[in-house]
Amino acid sequence: MDRGENQLFEFWKSTTEHHIHDHTDCVHKDTFCDLYLRLSLDRDGKTAIERQEADCRAWAARNGLTVRKIHMDRGRSGYKSVERKGFDAALAAVTAGVVGTLIVWKLDRLSRRGIDQVGRVLDDIEKAGGRLVSVVDGLDTSNDSARMAVSMLAELARSESKNLGTRVGHAKRYLRSKGQWIGGQPPYGLLVDPQTKKLVHDPEHAVYARLVADEALAGTSLVKIARLLNEYEILSPRGGQWNAASIMQLLRSPAFAGLMPETETVETDDGERKYTGRVFPYRDPETLDTVGIGEGIITVGERERIIRTLESRTFVHAGKRRPKPEGTALLTGLVHCAVPGCGRRMHRVGGSYQCMARRAGNQCIGASALAEAVDRYVTEQFLTKLPALEQDDPLLVTIADRWVRRVDPEAFARREALTTEIQDEEARLADLEDARYVRGEFGGAAAEERYNRLAERLKGRIEGLRADLRKLPVPFVDVSPMLDGPTLRGVWADATNEDRRGRLSLAVDRVEVTKGVRGQRIVPEQRVRIHWAKPGTGTAARAPRRAPAVDSGQA
Repeated sequence: MDRGENQLFEFWKSTTEHHIHDHTDCVHKDTFCDLYLRLSLDRDGKTAIERQEADCRAWAARNGLTVRKIHMDRGRSGYKSVERKGFDAALAAVTAGVVGTLIVWKLDRLSRRGIDQVGRVLDDIEKAGGRLVSVVDGLDTSNDSARMAVSMLAELARSESKNLGTRVGHAKRYLRSKGQWIGGQPPYGLLVDPQTKKLVHDPEHAVYARLVADEALAGTSLVKIARLLNEYEILSPRGGQWNAASIMQLLRSPAFAGLMPETETVETDDGERKYTGRVFPYRDPETLDTVGIGEGIITVGERERIIRTLESRTFVHAGKRRPKPEGTALLTGLVHCAVPGCGRRMHRVGGSYQCMARRAGNQCIGASALAEAVDRYVTEQFLTKLPALEQDDPLLVTIADRWVRRVDPEAFARREALTTEIQDEEARLADLEDARYVRGEFGGAAAEERYNRLAERLKGRIEGLRADLRKLPVPFVDVSPMLDGPTLRGVWADATNEDRRGRLSLAVDRVEVTKGVRGQRIVPEQRVRIHWAKPGTGTAARAPRRAPAVDSGQA
């Protein structure tokens, strides 16, 4: 066997040839596993992702399992209510039957939210006939006795996280009492002295920070300050353009005036603490005096004058991090500026949609259009187009797809995980066949036997995955009300703008508005372009009036 054939054989052996089965019901998944790795703080001295992966791979190898995929969440807490895409994908894979085993390095890598979340995960995995393995804890849920141990460890992890938060809070209070920077990026124009842990002027940017302060003290609007900095190509702290919000945040920062900052927190319904984004000067709990943190760009007196000026203006809330409000305009989130190089969202200001980049001080000439005319045009196009769609129109396929994703996202995630894995395995089988018939990399009786073994293994797994996909319920949505003209118009007339936006977003990706000529009435057909939704991957080939959103798995 030559070197090329040997390398190809080793690749296929590593991915497909651990155990050969004669039947293809569910055993196709028994030799495959996925890994879930998580690190809330990716710093030296912490349990590195690489170590987690090595230990999990070693366990899989000892137990005759092939690692199919690694799901990872870096910098994501297992205690707080945050989105973890890696976690969601790993759970979808094992509950859909793509793999039979999900391996974590330690149970607290999976979750630190207690048995409430971990219990639901175990139920879903058990229902799918899978198992969860925790390497360090020595737990395998295929053993009946493991569930009680998992429950105890889950609650212990939740308690540890809660206690850790308490200890971190004490440490921050101690550093604040000493006037030392507690972490994070200091305001623009300032640096943290590594010796004293106090703020000092940044020799490169302090002069521009002072320029911002002088303009604000002179009464210049935040938009004009942002445009001034952008015109002279002075980059913001993140390397992009300045806008009114970033100027506001800088000027309101207590540290910009050399004062210790503190971010306000509130208690949520589930008892956790959540940051509001409102930052104010920290006060010593005993003396109630503010605490200095080093040099500032402005004085405390100048900060008070600037804040009084800002609060006297109508856009007092600009730049504050608040929960996202629901937009009242019809096209909020859908309408964008079509000026070349911009593409930013437009918001309704008064009676017009206006480019937010222009209003924020970015370098855009700024499109603007009468909101009523744009809304009326987009509405009529939507109400006219949908009833005219044929049953196999790609737009109707996409509408059904998006609708069912909203109705049952977990079921859709499982179907999508299986569909994706089937496509990957079919690609491997096609490559193996090319290696034999096109590239001639399997020659001789022994190589022919290896090829047959590998091909049968792949075919068996594909058939098993398809069988699992057929077992999953196919989500259905009734799209007929959107396809009947009178019904659609009646529902539209009675709906709120929020409901209308929901329906529009099923069929429309974005609406673009070009810049008009001052003084001329808007002609929507010339200035408004609707980008209708495009079909994504994994959707149905046809979308009947009562349409499944994904392929049945029989094709």
